[in-house]
Amino acid sequence: MPRRSPSADLAAFARRLPMAVVAAVAIWFVARPLYNPVLASATQVVARFYEWPRAAQILVDGDHAILSRTDLHSESAVLRVSLTQINFNLVPFLALVFALPGWWRGRGVKRLFAALAVFFAAHCLGLLWDLKAFYALSLGPWSAANYGTVLRNLYAGLRYFFEIPVTFTLPLVLWVGSYWDRVLVLTGLQVEARR
Repeated sequence: MPRRSPSADLAAFARRLPMAVVAAVAIWFVARPLYNPVLASATQVVARFYEWPRAAQILVDGDHAILSRTDLHSESAVLRVSLTQINFNLVPFLALVFALPGWWRGRGVKRLFAALAVFFAAHCLGLLWDLKAFYALSLGPWSAANYGTVLRNLYAGLRYFFEIPVTFTLPLVLWVGSYWDRVLVLTGLQVEARR
């Protein structure tokens, strides 16, 4: 079978990309009602694992998470966090994967699930840092009594790091990292040995 040139692979990628975006958005919309409660529950378990008393509370309200503590009075502040802001980066990743010619061949499906596991961990950490920054910065005297300056700055920095650099670079980094051999062929930096 004759080999396709990198430009032919790139043209196939460009042709597939619009439909890949549609498929990625559809999967994301269908999966969110199932994914968001799992994300919130897993993050709450992680948060409670290393705090005493175990009072972290993350409730799902539609596409938002309500962050609070169970050991504070009911009029205490709560934070409403958009889960869409945390997990929308799955859309560009899935679109890039689905547009890649032959992404499913070989270990492609295993690579996809491994990348999705990394996304889940990153989403849990992003929500965890939102929770910890909320505790450290937004609960007035309680925050000042329980978090020193170093921890307050650390949690605020981690929250912004996960909200901006991680959220926007993770799709591309995982796409290239998971499918590096196909991406190199696509860019013309490596010739594919077999099809």
